[in-house]
Amino acid sequence: MNPHNSPSTPSEPDPTGTTPDDSSSSQPSRRSLSRRRLLRWAGLGAGGAIVAGSGAVGVRAATNGVWGAGTRDSHELWRSWKDETGVRGVVAAGVLAASPHNTQPWLFDVRPSSIDVLSEPSRRIPITDASLREHYSGLGCAVENMVRAAGALGFSATVRVVPEGTDSPVVARLELESGAAQDDPLYEAIGGRHTNRGPYLDREVPEAELSRLEELAGAHEGVGLRWLTSRADRDEMSSLIVEATQAITDDEEQSRDSASWFRTPRSDVDHHRDGITLDAQALDPFTLAMAKILPEQSRQAADRFWVDRTRSEQCPTAAAYGVITVGDATALQDQFNGGRALQAVHLAATHAELGLHPMNQITERIDRDHALGQPDQFGSRYAALLGAEANTLLLAFRVGYPERAAMPSPRLRLDDVLT
Repeated sequence: MNPHNSPSTPSEPDPTGTTPDDSSSSQPSRRSLSRRRLLRWAGLGAGGAIVAGSGAVGVRAATNGVWGAGTRDSHELWRSWKDETGVRGVVAAGVLAASPHNTQPWLFDVRPSSIDVLSEPSRRIPITDASLREHYSGLGCAVENMVRAAGALGFSATVRVVPEGTDSPVVARLELESGAAQDDPLYEAIGGRHTNRGPYLDREVPEAELSRLEELAGAHEGVGLRWLTSRADRDEMSSLIVEATQAITDDEEQSRDSASWFRTPRSDVDHHRDGITLDAQALDPFTLAMAKILPEQSRQAADRFWVDRTRSEQCPTAAAYGVITVGDATALQDQFNGGRALQAVHLAATHAELGLHPMNQITERIDRDHALGQPDQFGSRYAALLGAEANTLLLAFRVGYPERAAMPSPRLRLDDVLT
């Protein structure tokens, strides 16, 4: 099973007591994936039995890390990042930032008083992220973490973005000067910030908290944050997200491009130290264990699981949707600044015990249609919902109080990203 998300069979009642969604409907319903549906999807009948620890099942359980999730060497930096001091401590914080599909698209050229942040072309997702908005936003996320760490470690940091169109892989430079260490709750949140893809509780986020996050995003040059909080707006946004997710999975090239960053077997996680993993899906313990024990499913089955989970669990439980806005979503500096803003919002949400989950399927399809020269299927509807031009809508996410904690994603070794 890949870590996207499980198809349902409408003819069988859901054991939670609700009726499964009609797969043709774009309207989400509030229900969760059930154990029976997971087992049915995996090909096990009602009388099937799994005895963990015996035979091939026990081997798969051990090999794929059913026990000790998130504690292996590939997650070591989450435990040791604060042990790094000086400029290395600043970079370590940057490596723990969010990035699209956990590609970690950065390299760092470190000098005593500056750090150059470089784009690593091999870590792009060329079809899924056709405009590179997520790639460069990910670099902005890293820099936001680094600025927070610099202040906490006794530096003042000035960020200079390299003008677009230059031949250099350097995207930004942090110039560091010694100063007094600053207390910053967002720095303290770096080690606990993880994307939470699980369900959220049926609980509103206070308007004052949303306003605080909006103000934090707006502190970054040229960036704004718009919220969708009413039931009608959330339902419309959910419908667009589900439709876009289905469109991605129906596009074989885009589906394969996205799936190339899934790391399902534990050996892949340990080898690559990047990508989307099962542990990072915030699944309930039973589903997570079964996903690791059962044979790995096809890309098509994983795609169906993703669409189903988006429709049935993730979208219906969003307490609010946020959209990062900029002047031009195709401009590198706006993408970079928008990424910085998103990371700051995510750190503040973590500090407030909120879950946050980027959901960029709509813009991924907008950019894909544009790259193929096809009619835009989503731009006008997305723009109308937000009351803004489509090319100003950079990144989207959902927030809410999580039903269960998210686990960390693997990270590259610090020395592997230093040039």
